[in-house]
Amino acid sequence: MWTALISGYTQNECSDVALNLYQEMRGNSILPDQATFVTVLRASALLSSLHDGREIHSLIFHTGFDLDELTGSSLVDMYAKCGDVKSAVQVFHELTIKKDVISWNSMIVGFAKNGYAESALKVFNEMAQSCITPDEVTFLGVLTACSHAGWVYEGLQVFHIMVNCYGIEPRGDHYACMVDLLGRWGFLKEAEEFIDKIEVEPNAMIWANLLGACRIHGDEKRGQRAAKKLIELEPRNSSSYVLLSNLYAASGLWDEARSLRRTMMQKDIQKMPGCSWIVVGQITNLFVAGDKSHPSCDEISLALKHLTALIKDNTFHDFLG
Repeated sequence: MWTALISGYTQNECSDVALNLYQEMRGNSILPDQATFVTVLRASALLSSLHDGREIHSLIFHTGFDLDELTGSSLVDMYAKCGDVKSAVQVFHELTIKKDVISWNSMIVGFAKNGYAESALKVFNEMAQSCITPDEVTFLGVLTACSHAGWVYEGLQVFHIMVNCYGIEPRGDHYACMVDLLGRWGFLKEAEEFIDKIEVEPNAMIWANLLGACRIHGDEKRGQRAAKKLIELEPRNSSSYVLLSNLYAASGLWDEARSLRRTMMQKDIQKMPGCSWIVVGQITNLFVAGDKSHPSCDEISLALKHLTALIKDNTFHDFLG
């Protein structure tokens, strides 16, 4: 019953409630099982709560579940998503059994998301040597690694191997990753041609990646096409309007940029405020753009003004030097 509740809250984006329930469960002297550990580790990963993840890891070790491959894979995933790649690698190497593709995927994706492209490809090669058959998640991780590192040729090779050697049908996120790989590194013409050759209807993620690349490289023509397609698919999503408006502004097309902003206002399309958080001690501090509800808001504002002043008069650079 406890695990079902914890899982339900985690799946419905209430990971903080899920972790509180887990603590309540432990307070009632109920020992977690494999399913519980996997679920609360996922909740910790979603919250980037390294402190909670480490506490759970300690109990996993003392209850012997560190020998369980699925629990170990969840630990690798948690540490990687919290940015502690060193611990993720240590857990991965300590896994005595790595017969399931999930274990390898956790490490490959962990490396890829944290920018360790070379390490991701190394694990991918080790996986092949261990006779573990890669799946669609494996290839998505490797393609992500190639995209972050700018390895366009290698990414194209990996995509070819996935389709022609392993017979894996690409999903929307594979196509989106390829568009990101080509577009991010300036191959906008090739990215557009890649989209035009896709046999299925391109989804919003694919067009969003092309639009983002056009914004980076100032390709107004392709950016307009991508934005139009994106608006057709997600008419209430502000990101396509904002990206295209920024593209117009960067190209000096101020009238077009203002017109697009007016269209957003007329359609009552609101830009989602940015959100970030930082853990200080054991307290997670959440910040949303424009929000002043934090109890230390005045102190934070003063500190930011002080830092801004230092940066402007180059004192900050001297301090760092």
